Amino acid sequence: MSIQIRTLAEMTAAGESPEVLFWVGCMGSFDDRAKKITKAFAKILDKAGVKFAVLGAEESCTGDPAKRAGNEFLYQMQAFANIQVLNAYEVKRIVTTCPHCFNIMKNEYPELGGKFEVIHHTVFIQRLLKEGRISVEGGKFKGKKITFHDPCYLGRANGIYKAPREVLQKLDAELS
Repeated sequence: MSIQIRTLAEMTAAGESPEVLFWVGCMGSFDDRAKKITKAFAKILDKAGVKFAVLGAEESCTGDPAKRAGNEFLYQMQAFANIQVLNAYEVKRIVTTCPHCFNIMKNEYPELGGKFEVIHHTVFIQRLLKEGRISVEGGKFKGKKITFHDPCYLGRANGIYKAPREVLQKLDAELS
């Protein structure tokens, strides 16, 4: 199944606005394993009928790696550039698959003028399930064990533990 993913620039030029901006992130753009997550999440958004866009070439690193490495100057340069782009498009809601992008945009961008509703994709999928916009067929994983590792910037830093587990439990697997 192939879907057409529009950029925010294309959508804006057509006089439209998305329900959410999907922030792909560095890993989701370049890492082969993470690209699979990006593609799968885009398919979920499409299946749910979520009107979404990406920034495409206008998306840059959030600056999280620079900040964590102690380079506050580089972080602020990257963050200000992103905030300027997002504010120019009047972005309100951002959904991302990356816990690092989620954390920095939600908790640190506001002090630099980036005030957005930032949602991790597991929370967004949980909402889509509760709203009946998507469903999950269980059974294929019945009798199998799934070990879930809480990403530090999702669990410890932001207290999001329930959403990923609720989504995984829909698979009828044993969660450990």
